[in-house]
Amino acid sequence: MQQRNSSRRPGAAPEAPEESRPEGGERVVDSHVHCHEFSRDELNGYLKSWTLVCVSDDVSSSRRTLEIAGAVRCLGIHPWRVESAQPGDLETLLKLVERSEVPCVGEVGLDRRFVQHTIERQREYFKAFLRLARELDLVVNVHAPDAWHEALDGLRRADIDRALIHWYTGPVELLETIRDLGYYISINPAVAIQRRHQEVAREADRRIVVLESDGPYEYRGLRLAPPAIRMAVEKLAELWGVPQNCVSEIVGTNAKRLWRL
Repeated sequence: MQQRNSSRRPGAAPEAPEESRPEGGERVVDSHVHCHEFSRDELNGYLKSWTLVCVSDDVSSSRRTLEIAGAVRCLGIHPWRVESAQPGDLETLLKLVERSEVPCVGEVGLDRRFVQHTIERQREYFKAFLRLARELDLVVNVHAPDAWHEALDGLRRADIDRALIHWYTGPVELLETIRDLGYYISINPAVAIQRRHQEVAREADRRIVVLESDGPYEYRGLRLAPPAIRMAVEKLAELWGVPQNCVSEIVGTNAKRLWRL
């Protein structure tokens, strides 16, 4: 993931345009999307056609995520938000996860690329979420730019059963370890233009690949939102040398396994 400007909001749309909806009867799974940042009308349009895994950034957004019916809900404190978190926010969020019985914590993790100066506090928060995820058998939806090794080691040490490393652009040599631990990576529509992400997508074991939008976000001229996932499918078909419907079947099966859908 690149630097996010969370103050940006997409324009409202009553629902996803017809041409951008998933084709066929299968609901496409967006395994990492900031649902609380969309307008209500736009989000409701997506919920009709996609299965959305909604991640949160802090206590406030976690509470908004809980209000979203019909989605897979992840609660957490984003590594970029630990610096502004108030005393007690971590404990509040941990209790909220326990009370709400959500299946996932996220977006949580470590970031040495954009917020290296808060890494010690990031570690404190990440370890707390990992302990709870292990205790409650939750998926961990992980953010780890330039902290790939450390985040993966933290997951392993905490004995986490299921984890998603989102928008993975880390070392290709770690992909085998991610697979062997039973974890997944998500491929973003940015794979259409991001060479490092293309390399990852090409080399990864297809059994660990799921799709995400990380929307709403603008990346190098791409508007990232659930409809943009079709670009990831198209690029994966090219990189893997298989038809698009084969890609959709593979990543759909993986997502169902990860999220127990």
